[in-house]
Amino acid sequence: MPADNIFTNQSKTVMLIDDQTLYREALASLIVKHHHLNVIAQVGFNEQAFEMADNMKPDIILADPCFKHEDSIPFIYRLAQSCKESHILLISSPCSSDFYFDFIRAGVSGIVLKTETSDILLKAIDRVLSNEVWFDRTLLTSAFKEIGKRNQIADLQKNSLTCLSKREREIVNLVVNGLNTLSIAKTLHISEKTVRNHIYSVYGKLEVKDRLELALFATRNGISTEPVL
Repeated sequence: MPADNIFTNQSKTVMLIDDQTLYREALASLIVKHHHLNVIAQVGFNEQAFEMADNMKPDIILADPCFKHEDSIPFIYRLAQSCKESHILLISSPCSSDFYFDFIRAGVSGIVLKTETSDILLKAIDRVLSNEVWFDRTLLTSAFKEIGKRNQIADLQKNSLTCLSKREREIVNLVVNGLNTLSIAKTLHISEKTVRNHIYSVYGKLEVKDRLELALFATRNGISTEPVL
């Protein structure tokens, strides 16, 4: 059955998230050739992406965390939590299996590697829009191996998390949501010095060295990444 006839009632809306404008435009040009797909938004990895996704509620979001996968993990977690009505399909360059595991755990509906063809990408889009998932078998095998590794250290991580106070967990949540020290202080009505003291205390308890490692630890271990009101 031709791709154009899979969805007969109406076209499916697509949102593209990537920091490279030329890449987004090229991808959009490929997608719009298929009449059942309608690209309604293009945006980079920034706050505007969450606003557009919430307002437009696309049927599927294509995101390309290509440059630094570790930087994209908290973003993808937050996107999946805040856009539950949209399917999320990642277009990823080959990376470490632990990143695949994190993306899968975040709740994405599929991952297409950039080593695949455009036909495979379009097939994956249609499959995901049909409420199925799309994961390469080799990718899944790598992810399952990572699950085994994670389970071995799960108890140690839980012990670390129980050491955090309620205030420290609040601050971790705000850090994961991208707030800086001043914004955190204003949100919690405390001084910047107090925020810094809490953050350094969290670093020591969780044995992380900076905000990026803290965000990765938080998203991997269930500390809330819900947007802050």
